[in-house]
Amino acid sequence: MKKLNYFLTLIVSLLALSSCTSEVDNYFPESSSERSAKDIEKVQKILTSAPNGWRIEYYGNLTYGGYNVLCKFDNGQVTFASEKVGKTHNAGLDDSGNLVGVNQQSSYRLIQSMGTVLSFDGYNEVFHYFSKPKNDDYGQAGDGFAGDFEFRVLSASSEKIELKGRKHGRRIVMYAMPADLQWQDYLNTIKETEKYMSSRSYTLMGEGIPDTVKIKVRQSYRSLVFQYLDEKGDAHAVAAPFIVTPAGFVLYDTLTVRGVKIGDFAKGDTYERFYLANNKNVWLETEEPPLWETLRDGMWFAAYSQIGQYQMPLWDAFKEALKTAGANGKEATLYNVFIGRYENKTGFHFFAGGEQGFISFQFTDPNEEGNEISVKYTLEKPTNRTGKDYMKKHALKPIVEAFAGTGSNPRRFKLETDNKRKPTFIKFTDLNEPTNVFTLSAEQVNYPFNH
Repeated sequence: MKKLNYFLTLIVSLLALSSCTSEVDNYFPESSSERSAKDIEKVQKILTSAPNGWRIEYYGNLTYGGYNVLCKFDNGQVTFASEKVGKTHNAGLDDSGNLVGVNQQSSYRLIQSMGTVLSFDGYNEVFHYFSKPKNDDYGQAGDGFAGDFEFRVLSASSEKIELKGRKHGRRIVMYAMPADLQWQDYLNTIKETEKYMSSRSYTLMGEGIPDTVKIKVRQSYRSLVFQYLDEKGDAHAVAAPFIVTPAGFVLYDTLTVRGVKIGDFAKGDTYERFYLANNKNVWLETEEPPLWETLRDGMWFAAYSQIGQYQMPLWDAFKEALKTAGANGKEATLYNVFIGRYENKTGFHFFAGGEQGFISFQFTDPNEEGNEISVKYTLEKPTNRTGKDYMKKHALKPIVEAFAGTGSNPRRFKLETDNKRKPTFIKFTDLNEPTNVFTLSAEQVNYPFNH
């Protein structure tokens, strides 16, 4: 009897499987290669049908936020423009106001690889700026901006195409450009919006935020960093990468800060306040903090070309010491040096020889105007091992001591800048050593000896 039941069960299972197989066959009357070819044909038609091309909300490493990249597909070629094309063309426009690289066409392909993949396989100076492993403006050597040039097509329509970076996995969205909108005009509008809205410091205010809670917000690249204390008094820093549109700041993702849901911020009619696009009861209040606080809370980069007479021989000695500072006595490349806050640590930061070094700074005794400050360093925590090693073994100590004193003998500086709301540099003048004058830049400086 048991055998009979077994065989009956087996027969029923086989019949069910046969029925299921038939349904699958009917559901997919075409082969996988035929379906892939049709999907590629569909995406190709969508790409080339936009009369004024597409706007890409392009992201790489989210630390740096996103940028608008414009593109148009025609006859197997693609033309690009961008709001960021390197140091000499920060707005994607040359000195005459013309689009950089817009006359340069490059190839692209649609291929099948576990779905449809859009590959920009022909080099283009505008687009591949974001995917270069060595970028003069962003990231460490080998990573750069960490952008992709190959993308999986997740969905595609005549208005919107959703992509995912094949290597780094970043979400990328393309929107069809209005037919009557000039690319140059659009990028200029973006430039004006960013200038209007940008500030080094804000305060998040409004509904849901207790009066006793202060949420400071600083802008670093195209990312808003929300800094606050939780109910236990523990410090938190939450980053919100964004892209600039004519309407304001569009965040990569929504987030929650101290129980308040944060989304896009609208441009509005005053640069003093920028409201949540979907909730005018919450806003960013523009601040002009004392200059020493802007120094402490930001990231301010050093360049060999911007140091004064006092520090020049110190940096020369450091450069020489770097020749044997790497592993096994090999040369260690100095990637960057900056003062300020990074990863919730305030002080002297540097990247050299593949290592991250840090020496803790304390900023004390500011004057009433906030443009004078005393600075001292300590080798106690959170100063790290790499920082101590470079101080002791590789001639970094004299440079650190030119930026900061020790114990009861701090360095005292007068601070100057170009714009308190959004400074592009801070100039330091040592009040006790007049030749110790140097300038730090808000814009990232890579390879400071070559800058």
